[in-house]
Order: sequence, then C-alpha cells, then structure tokens
Amino acid sequence: MDDERRTKLSTRYLDSVEEINRIMYSGRLHEWQGMDLSISQFNTLVLLKQLGPTRMGMISYYLRNTLAATTSIVDRLESKDLVTRARDPKDRRVVVCELTELGQKATERFWRVAREAALRVAGKWDLEQFESVVNALELILRTHKEIVQTGTSTEPSS
Repeated sequence: MDDERRTKLSTRYLDSVEEINRIMYSGRLHEWQGMDLSISQFNTLVLLKQLGPTRMGMISYYLRNTLAATTSIVDRLESKDLVTRARDPKDRRVVVCELTELGQKATERFWRVAREAALRVAGKWDLEQFESVVNALELILRTHKEIVQTGTSTEPSS
C-alpha cells in the first residue's frame, strides 16, 4: 500500500516539477533568444553566475565538454564582452573565467523574469501557505545538496 502511495506521489511530484520548470523557462525564452547565444554559451554564463570566477577545466567538467570545446565557447563569449579570462597568478597554466559587467547584467536580466513570475504566484498565497511552500522548497534543496555532497542514494529512507 505504501509503495502504491509513493508511486502516486512521485508522479504528482515529477509532474509538478516539470510544469514549474516549463512555466519558469517559457517566460525567459524571449530573454534568452534576445541574447543571441547558443545553448552551450548560455549554460556557461549561467554556470559562471552560479560559481563566480571558475577555472576553464572546471567549466569543461561541469558542462561535460572537452577543454577544446569549452575554450571555443569562452572565445565566443569573450568576443561578445560577456566573459573575461585571465591566468591564475599562482599557476600560469590555469585559465580562470569570469563574467564581465555586461555578462552579469545579462544573466541578472534572465533570472529577473523568473523571479518576477515566482513572486506573482506567491502574492496569491496567505502567509501560512507561503511559509509551507518555502519550507518544502528548502527541504528539496537541502536533500539535493546532501545527495550531491555525500553521493548517497536517491532511494527513500524507511
């Protein structure tokens, strides 16, 4: 009986997550398309926004690209004045990439669209509903972080 209930809840959860993603991204597509970037370039900007200055090798690792492909992506972003790269003073072999002011503004504009949509939805809730949703989202994030940090299974605990 618990297995059946977990399966139904899993379906509802996944359907909800997918729909929320569609809602949040559909409003941002126009913003992204206006940036004239490939998906790989866009993903690189988002990664740099999230991580801050990052080694070229780590960008390659996170995006699952070869170093040559990542270098090419960063070249194009640099030519658009969205990213800068510099040698690490401690190790000249290491290249560190970071968003320029224009790159910061571009990624902030993209995220602002999603934030505004989320706040419009949250504005419809009373404080108890709002707190409940925030608590649930924070639980999701804590659990994800724990899984990533410890490499634990995604199997439910009994």
